[in-house]
Amino acid sequence: MRDLFEAIEKLTVVLALRLENAVRKRGWAGKPICERFEADGPGRTIYPQRIDLPLPRGNRVLFLPDAAPTEGQTSWRIQVKRNDGVVRRSWKDGLNVRPVDGGYQLFLRDEVLSEPVFKQLLDELAESGLSGHALMIAKAYTSRFASVPAEVYEALLAAQYVEQLEQMHEAVLTGASQLDVQTELARLSRFKPENSA
Repeated sequence: MRDLFEAIEKLTVVLALRLENAVRKRGWAGKPICERFEADGPGRTIYPQRIDLPLPRGNRVLFLPDAAPTEGQTSWRIQVKRNDGVVRRSWKDGLNVRPVDGGYQLFLRDEVLSEPVFKQLLDELAESGLSGHALMIAKAYTSRFASVPAEVYEALLAAQYVEQLEQMHEAVLTGASQLDVQTELARLSRFKPENSA
């Protein structure tokens, strides 16, 4: 691969093939659905792929390359978006195509997307999400502020008490700003009922 533009085009195809192979090995019902899109390269058009992957339990994840490389053309991000609207720490920065050893590789955070790292990413993507009251709160958050950040997801996932969840729901519905809501949810994540030890 001569340059980053060629790399994003080829490595999204490689990612789709890796996903297809992993789905087959895991026995998941759906296969990745790939769709090329145009991006302007230096003196030519390139065609990276968007990859829509059905997950177990009816969820989906979209691997969506940015329309252009980062400023300075040092890397090219591929966003990782799960359809439940929650952003988890493991993939919040997406995947990145970066130069390494005279070529280009896919990275997750600062690690090359080796087979163990890839397997861990798929395991985390396939985990069940929020349910019940916590899921209702996440939907309310998404409708007000867009994706649920990892910190909010973790607070909702860890909530154990009905009163705690009710206060979190109220905070999401009435908070003046996203920062106010996140601050209140962080406070409520330490909630303990008065009669608990």
